[in-house]
Amino acid sequence: MPSILQKLIFQKDKTASDGLTQPEREAIVDALHYCMYADSSIALAETKVIADWNETLDWDPNHPFSTYEPRSIAAARQALESMEARMEFILSIVRRMGSEKSSDTLLRLCRKLADSDGKRSDGEWAFIEALSNALATAKK
Repeated sequence: MPSILQKLIFQKDKTASDGLTQPEREAIVDALHYCMYADSSIALAETKVIADWNETLDWDPNHPFSTYEPRSIAAARQALESMEARMEFILSIVRRMGSEKSSDTLLRLCRKLADSDGKRSDGEWAFIEALSNALATAKK
C-alpha cells in the first residue's frame, strides 16, 4: 500500500508553493487514509485521488512522506475501531488545520475520494459530516 503515494515533489525552499503547512498536509493525508479504509474496500479510483493530490504537494524533505505514511495508515485504522477513537482522530485533524483554505481543501478531497468509487459508504459519509461539523465548531 505505501507505494501508492510515493510520487512527491520535494522542494528545499521553506516556502511551500502548495500553500499548506506540513501539519496541514499530514492531517489531510490522515483524513484521506481514513476515508479510504472506512468502507473496508479500497478502490483503484480512491488511490488515484490520493496519488494525484500528492503530486502537487511540497512535502517537507526533513519529514519524508515515506516515513509518515505508515503512521498515517495505522492512525486511520485505529480510528476505525471505536467512536471514541474516531472523535479523537477528528480532533487531531482539526487542531492541525491552520486556515480556512486548508479546511476547504481537506473537505473537498475527502468528498472527492469518497465519491471516486461511485458510492459513498455510510462510514465515509459519517466521517466527512463529523469532520465538517468539528471544523465549523473550531471556527467559532
